[in-house]
Amino acid sequence: MRAAFVQVPLGVTLKDVEPPKLGAEEVRVRVQMCGVCGTDIHFALDLAVDAPMPLGHEVCGEIAELGVAVREYRIGQRVIVENHTYCGRCAQCKDGNVVHCTTLHKTMHQAGMAETMVAHRSQLHPYEGLSAEAAALAEPLTVALDVTEACDLPLNANVVVFGPGPIGLMAVRLAKLKGARQVTLVGPSHSKARLALGQRLGADAVLHSDKDDIVTEVKKAFPNGVDRCIVTSPPQTILRALRICRFGGIVAFNGIKFGEGSKITFDANEFHFLRLQLRATHSIPNLRFPTAIDLLARGVFRAEDFVTHRLPLSRVAEAMQTAARDKENVIKVMVDCRL
Repeated sequence: MRAAFVQVPLGVTLKDVEPPKLGAEEVRVRVQMCGVCGTDIHFALDLAVDAPMPLGHEVCGEIAELGVAVREYRIGQRVIVENHTYCGRCAQCKDGNVVHCTTLHKTMHQAGMAETMVAHRSQLHPYEGLSAEAAALAEPLTVALDVTEACDLPLNANVVVFGPGPIGLMAVRLAKLKGARQVTLVGPSHSKARLALGQRLGADAVLHSDKDDIVTEVKKAFPNGVDRCIVTSPPQTILRALRICRFGGIVAFNGIKFGEGSKITFDANEFHFLRLQLRATHSIPNLRFPTAIDLLARGVFRAEDFVTHRLPLSRVAEAMQTAARDKENVIKVMVDCRL
């Protein structure tokens, strides 16, 4: 079968590999659509140095084969695949701390940008009434739900969202749905399509991270600081977020950068005296898929708003280049693994 791999710098190859073997409690999924995630780009540019890494984890498809112990699914059923699912058996799970599961069921050791993949029965969400593009948006939407829930938004809050990628854009909409008074979106000026979508999704103001003095502009609008910051951009952005929070403010962070860009320094005394909180989120295991699927099914989030590019698996290298380089026009790139 064909599967996509990447090695630094952005060297994407489509390889013929043996299909993974099917365990008794596993299901083989014929992949239909896989989204290109910012994490894939980070792997491609910074991390995949020693050996090619498999690409893709925002996956939907249809069931092609069932393990001998699987009874609840049927061949041909359309499913969304969680890339990490808690086991339900380890000590952390049994104590009710499923987010700290130590023996996850996972698929990220496989390529989701592939013709088929194998997943544990517990990683699947059957769905109907969604396009493949919409179904593949469920995974990033769960990440946006996670980071938005982590900042514990009060009603009528003033919120700043850093990063206009798909997760940040979804967080803008979620913040408004949860009753935010005003949402400000911060992103680079060249991200024209993303910033425009942010405004359509409910951003009341947009600031340009490469042109505006973010701290000055936010403090001008909110002299006492904002209630919450949601950071979906690299770690350096946290420093700005901490400086614009009010006394007792909360910063929720879900960003990534490898190498020196992963390190930040801030004044711990100021952080302490202002009673600030910095909450890291990491959507492994993936939670809230039922909510994400419902929001997509009801059109609260629409694939046509987010998916700007769709390329076949045979052109996966172009898909990755487009996602990494076309900053002006790209919102979300999808890889159609049926082609």
